[in-house]
Amino acid sequence: MRSVLFVIPIGQGIPVFGYGLFLMLGFVAGLALACRRAAKAGLPKNSAMDMGLLSIITGVAGARIAYLLVDYHPADGQGGIGDWIAVWTGGLTFQGGLVLAMAADWLYLKWKRIPFGKMFDAYAPGLAIGVGFGRLGCLMNGCCWGRPAPASFPWAITFPSELEPMAEQFHFLERWPGDWANFAAGLGYPAGTEPPIPLYPTQIASAIGLFLIGAGLIAAERIWRNRADGQVIVWFLFAYAAGRFLVEFWRDDTPLRYGFGAFSGLRLGQWLALAMVAIGIVWQIALSRKAEKGKT
Repeated sequence: MRSVLFVIPIGQGIPVFGYGLFLMLGFVAGLALACRRAAKAGLPKNSAMDMGLLSIITGVAGARIAYLLVDYHPADGQGGIGDWIAVWTGGLTFQGGLVLAMAADWLYLKWKRIPFGKMFDAYAPGLAIGVGFGRLGCLMNGCCWGRPAPASFPWAITFPSELEPMAEQFHFLERWPGDWANFAAGLGYPAGTEPPIPLYPTQIASAIGLFLIGAGLIAAERIWRNRADGQVIVWFLFAYAAGRFLVEFWRDDTPLRYGFGAFSGLRLGQWLALAMVAIGIVWQIALSRKAEKGKT
């Protein structure tokens, strides 16, 4: 974890946050790929660039709004405007950003009379790669952390002791030492083990998965050349939702929600992943019907 990568020696010093830097790298990489693909598809390059800028603005806004509505808990109990907009320190919910960005993009493309399915397809692999860089930013920031990993897990990672999951372990040991001993033993650690217990590297797993999704989309569209416009972005929705749903089982940064009876609930990311699947199914049905009409 490197929340601040380095400080630019100007005035009192300008910190360069790892989270913000990786978000920027993701945006540049994703936009460059999208513009190149849009040009190959015969779409206006300027419109692809404009859509990218619109997407980053509305995407960050939507992601921040979703986070503030669902998971925001100010440290001092008060918060404030400055704290609400401090996206460079973390606190973005991707699905919220995706919804607002896609809605804004759809309106923009409709205004420009550009086929939105074809443009969304051009953006799909770059979107996956850009979000993958964002997950590396999460690693630098220490957010989106995983559950404590068993002793036998070889790739677990540890964050600084002041980070919330590490601090919670120390708090656990201090208040309930007996329960802590049972917890550590259940994970295969020897008696007397003290915090911090390493965590599952969920940020790294998410990043790798997203990079693979980006590469997979490019490979899939080369194999299935006879497809409807909008098919690639639908594949992205399904693939991202599946990966996010699975990774959430190893994450521990958000509580389980909306349980009933013996069902303890799912994490917010999993509920939103199910919503993405529902949107993808509706979109896929629309594409299939459009294809059937084209045959008649």
